[in-house]
Amino acid sequence: MCNKDFSRRMFLQGAGFVVSSPLVLSSSVFGDEQKAAPSERITYAHIGLGNQGRHLARMFNNIKEGQCVAVADCYKSRRENGAKACKGTAYLDFRELLARDDIDCVIVATPDHWHVPIAVAAAKLKKNVYVEKPLGLTIAQDILCEKILKENGVIFQYGTQQRSLQHCRLGCQLVRQGVIGKIKRVEVNSPNGHGGGSLAEAPIPPDLGVDGYEMWTGHSPKKPYSNGRCNPDGTYMVYDFSIGYLGGWGAHPLDIMVWGSDADLSGVIEVEGTGDYKPDELCSAVYNWKMKIKLGNVDLQFNATRDDSTKFIGEDNSWIEVRRNGINASNPELLKTPVKEDAQNLKISKNHYADFILGVKNKIDPVSTLRDAVRSDIISQLCDIAVRTKSNVKWNPKNLSLVNPTTEQTNMLERTQRNF
Repeated sequence: MCNKDFSRRMFLQGAGFVVSSPLVLSSSVFGDEQKAAPSERITYAHIGLGNQGRHLARMFNNIKEGQCVAVADCYKSRRENGAKACKGTAYLDFRELLARDDIDCVIVATPDHWHVPIAVAAAKLKKNVYVEKPLGLTIAQDILCEKILKENGVIFQYGTQQRSLQHCRLGCQLVRQGVIGKIKRVEVNSPNGHGGGSLAEAPIPPDLGVDGYEMWTGHSPKKPYSNGRCNPDGTYMVYDFSIGYLGGWGAHPLDIMVWGSDADLSGVIEVEGTGDYKPDELCSAVYNWKMKIKLGNVDLQFNATRDDSTKFIGEDNSWIEVRRNGINASNPELLKTPVKEDAQNLKISKNHYADFILGVKNKIDPVSTLRDAVRSDIISQLCDIAVRTKSNVKWNPKNLSLVNPTTEQTNMLERTQRNF
């Protein structure tokens, strides 16, 4: 249960916990002759098997150097089906899964409010983590996650799969090479969210059950179950669990902005804007946002649309625009510029999932780093604070703190930061 004391065996052992080598089993145990030799496999577990979690399970299953040995999910059918598929063990409580010493890493695809708590718990046990976007539920969680994972020296991969698309890397590499000159403006668009949904109490589905609902809720506010509260797409819009598509989808184009420039590190970040949210509805996260942001001397426009794009604009108004499904430029010849081979080259990743497993195996950072995940997620969080406090929010990226904050702004840094 989520309300149980977290001082189970793994937390009693704390930082002294030592992970053994990957579990060695004969290939016949898994019935997959295409896998690498058992002694060469990285063992992993899936935590969260909803829509994205099941997609990740299929993708990781194709990586010959990896082997799934366990799954955890709040829904009984999901965890049992997942365990059957990988010939592993099913858990309701992810902490029991983490207590195993034969698991090298975990794939976290839970609701947003569990991303950082699980990543932190795993890292304290020296388990490497793949975390779906967005990162934290608050800025305080982002900062804590970076601190704990760095202290424990684990490998991290963020679920920003666009970094493993060749055209996304090309666009960001060319921007960093200066083909459009000094950046003066960035335009970021993300698919919108929505309101709606009822808060009326409803029976907990048998497949979830009381125990599953308590685990799902975790450290978030304790509220009665209501229809749509624990399944998509309401899951992404319930403010107790998420800041909506500001972070949940905005993470993708904002991450491309961070990958293609360091504008967010160039000076104080100043955020203002508008958005809608309905506190009396189930889906209470911000939507219809229009944000005006200063990244040092660079202007950033971040709007909710039907799009997913990042457009870098130079001082002479030349531009490169990166989308999930392609790349454009003010002059197509810009995209033919040779990529320079130097120390500033962005990492090449052809398979986001293999990139993580091989990163764990070879002890090297994958393409989507935790540092960049924190950078992009903080921008989403600042937007949420600005809209809800109806104020101008300033952030110092060097010392990771608000500049001359109001009490309301400060409180929002840790709005759900409870013991976990």
